[in-house]
Amino acid sequence: MEKPSWSIQIAVSSLAGLILLKAVLLGSLWAQVQPHPPARVGPFIAASLALTVVSIPLVWWRNKIGYTTSIIVGLLGLISFGPHKFLSESADQIFPAIIVGTVLSVVLIISSIASWRTRK
Repeated sequence: MEKPSWSIQIAVSSLAGLILLKAVLLGSLWAQVQPHPPARVGPFIAASLALTVVSIPLVWWRNKIGYTTSIIVGLLGLISFGPHKFLSESADQIFPAIIVGTVLSVVLIISSIASWRTRK
């Protein structure tokens, strides 16, 4: 098996990072650790987490649908961790997750578009 391109490696790595961030976010919700997201976003986080997990093998296998789902995951990541979260009351407590989540989401979107354009 040949080594995946740099854009696929970056996309898969970003997906793995977003899985970890979303799992911690969901765990903080369940454990009611402050600051935690409101309960109404639990299903959104869970669905986003599931789509992120599904995207990894699809991207690894260079599937066109995988790139599409990865772009969607990146956009969902921006909803969860985007720079608009700096305007929330708990921004001073969650700023590391905001920064990392935003970077991972943007990198995922860019690498997925690059992979999609250069796929064989």
